[in-house]
Amino acid sequence: MQQPNNGSDVDVNVLVNLYHQRLSNTLNQNVLLEAKIETMKRDFEEEKTILLQDIAELQEQVKSAPKPNKKPTGNIASR
Repeated sequence: MQQPNNGSDVDVNVLVNLYHQRLSNTLNQNVLLEAKIETMKRDFEEEKTILLQDIAELQEQVKSAPKPNKKPTGNIASR
């Protein structure tokens, strides 16, 4: 004997279709987030490379800058 349909029965095809839609949406969101992460990682590495080059250039400038001559001033703080 078949149970009466009281609104609790679910069509399996509808259930499967909804499941696939949700799964597809979730997968698309994950792919988008992964792409954003990869973009941020690439941008970070590029910025890091530029900053390291800037540091190296500044260190060379400091090394090649003329050193000031220290003359004794005669005060206690300079000893």
